[in-house]
Amino acid sequence: MSEALWVLAFILLTGLIFIFAAGGIRWMAKRKLEVCTAETTGRVIRWLQEEVYDDFNSETSYMWFPVYAYDVQGKHYEKKGDIGLSEPGETNEDIVLHYEPANPYNSYATLRNYDILVYIFRILGGLLSLGAIAVWWLYYAG
Repeated sequence: MSEALWVLAFILLTGLIFIFAAGGIRWMAKRKLEVCTAETTGRVIRWLQEEVYDDFNSETSYMWFPVYAYDVQGKHYEKKGDIGLSEPGETNEDIVLHYEPANPYNSYATLRNYDILVYIFRILGGLLSLGAIAVWWLYYAG
């Protein structure tokens, strides 16, 4: 197999990994929707800055994660959000939280960010995969 075919195979595999990752993220979000059926109002009480290592660029960067405070049946909960941002957002902002009735600590603020991530992964995976197949078709099959 020539070096060019190895590169195309790698690009195709990378595209497929992005597509499968999108499916995994979508499954995780769907699972949260099925389990976290109750709703309460919470508040962003602070932002935590965490060090995140980027394997792609081999460098360390920082992400800001919101910490939500909310009360369920007289009990107070505080939980760090799952999705970080490059800059901290607003503090003392009210937000709707969805939680699991049997385990109120299992909660999430929004699935909008998951949907955006799924779309980005699907588009990127599709472009990489289709691009690799198109190049193979043009130069090797056609």
